[in-house]
Amino acid sequence: MNPGRYNITIVQGTTFQLSPQWLVNNAAVNMTGYSADMQIRQFVDSASLLDEASTANGKIVLDPTNGIANITIPSTSTATYAAGQYTYALNYTAPNGTVYQILNGTFVVQASAVH
Repeated sequence: MNPGRYNITIVQGTTFQLSPQWLVNNAAVNMTGYSADMQIRQFVDSASLLDEASTANGKIVLDPTNGIANITIPSTSTATYAAGQYTYALNYTAPNGTVYQILNGTFVVQASAVH
């Protein structure tokens, strides 16, 4: 399965929210028991993270029967981001340990005139 491509642009110091739905043949995938993780890096192979949202840290809350991952990164986190272009990937992990990359793309941070 190839991941979907979705490019994101945010403004420093604003709350980021995204709620992608995982569909297969136009039907929501039941994600009961799954975990999710979204990592933002400067480059795909960067060792350090700009940020991470996950079910473990509470920045991702799953709606498993509808196949939706509600992702929220608070403004207090995005205020620390340097303006620039980054990359991200969103992975779901099934209860059996199988990892599915659902989305990836660029993650552009625009500077804010309000500090």
